[in-house]
Amino acid sequence: MRPGLEEVRDKQFGVFTSWQVLCEYTRAEMRALLDRGEWVRVFRGVYREAATPSSARLRVEAARLSMGVPTLIAAYATAAELHGFAVPHSQPTHVLGVQDSRSCRLIVHRDHVDKAELELIHGTVTTNATRTAVDVARTVNRSEASATLEAALRLGVSRTALTIEVQRHRRRRGYTQAAELIGLPITRAKSPLAARQHCTNAELSNPERDGPTVPT
Repeated sequence: MRPGLEEVRDKQFGVFTSWQVLCEYTRAEMRALLDRGEWVRVFRGVYREAATPSSARLRVEAARLSMGVPTLIAAYATAAELHGFAVPHSQPTHVLGVQDSRSCRLIVHRDHVDKAELELIHGTVTTNATRTAVDVARTVNRSEASATLEAALRLGVSRTALTIEVQRHRRRRGYTQAAELIGLPITRAKSPLAARQHCTNAELSNPERDGPTVPT
């Protein structure tokens, strides 16, 4: 790799854009490197060298460059990967942002997040460990959610912190699964049909529901 592009690559966690390439190479040279498999496309207009591992940090930076935004926040399974939690390897890259993604390999969530819920890991802004563990526990299958929570506990996240955090997600998808896995008691609401049946049974078991019987 030519020195100018190599310097850019090192500042961007191993990725570079097509316009950065064209400052050092011709279009024909760039196409040849891609055709030979020496460079690999990460997201639209952003590449890495084939020998460079596709880490979470690299993918978040590639997403930022592809979308042309000043910053993105790693979230869900991608944040979990940065924290060292157990996550499925086939997961897309998950970030928090406001601009939609054109790639099925990049999911942009518009979740609200407070500054107190963020931290910096190796130069990448990510949701903190507690928020990340609960987000993952809500949105993956039960066995994967359990593995992520166990990893979070092993790495120092307290069960008390998880209990407090999961209650903040009470109305969100997957809350019940996450709460059960963390050990929070769940009160399940009765379905409308079950509620009606309960009322009917109560009436049938109360012979004096219409007042006392008057003898004739």
